[in-house]
Amino acid sequence: MIFELAVFNPDSVGIAQECKVSRIELCDNYAVGGVTPSVDSFIAARRIFQGPIMVMIRPRAGDFVYDDDTINQMVQEIKTFDNLGADGFVFGCLYDDKSVNASQLDLLVNTSNKKLTTFHRAIDEVVDYESGIQALIDCGVNNVLTTACSASALQGKFAIEKMINRYGNQLNFIAGGGVRSNNVSDLLLNSNITQIHSAAITQKENFVADEEEVLKIMQSINN
Repeated sequence: MIFELAVFNPDSVGIAQECKVSRIELCDNYAVGGVTPSVDSFIAARRIFQGPIMVMIRPRAGDFVYDDDTINQMVQEIKTFDNLGADGFVFGCLYDDKSVNASQLDLLVNTSNKKLTTFHRAIDEVVDYESGIQALIDCGVNNVLTTACSASALQGKFAIEKMINRYGNQLNFIAGGGVRSNNVSDLLLNSNITQIHSAAITQKENFVADEEEVLKIMQSINN
């Protein structure tokens, strides 16, 4: 079982290392759902955390429809973090009609230098979800973070399982969205889900992962 912790500050990175989570997704600005972290944040995280670091590539808050200038900025961000030693990248790009922008996605995946790639929860905005999943596969994406268009990963559990049964040999599905220690056991009960994602934040004033919450999640997934 892989537990990916979304982290937004050095304190959370330290907790991830202390708790020995599988990997982290490094972001900035929890309040807007995560944007690209600073270079300094990555360098600090790389010093602290010994496991794989996935870097969020999202230059701005808001929707996931990007013009050429923004995509070029994302390309440069990938190259920067690649050179600094990132293990992978997290991104997503859509058309106005809520379908996957495959041409932009192709460019981002190819820029990622064969490192791990995750299409984030922009996939849950796609109108034709299965066509969106197929587009990710066609572009060579490794992972997708998803609730299967549900309000939470737990509510989307059966839809996620269905997607794993259908596409799991071509794409890794990460269940993320409202995953907490009080529901992760139900999420994983009699399930084929093997990867989960959470920020484990319980006090939203400082956006730091709750170490006790992280440990509870890890205990649940390891039982």
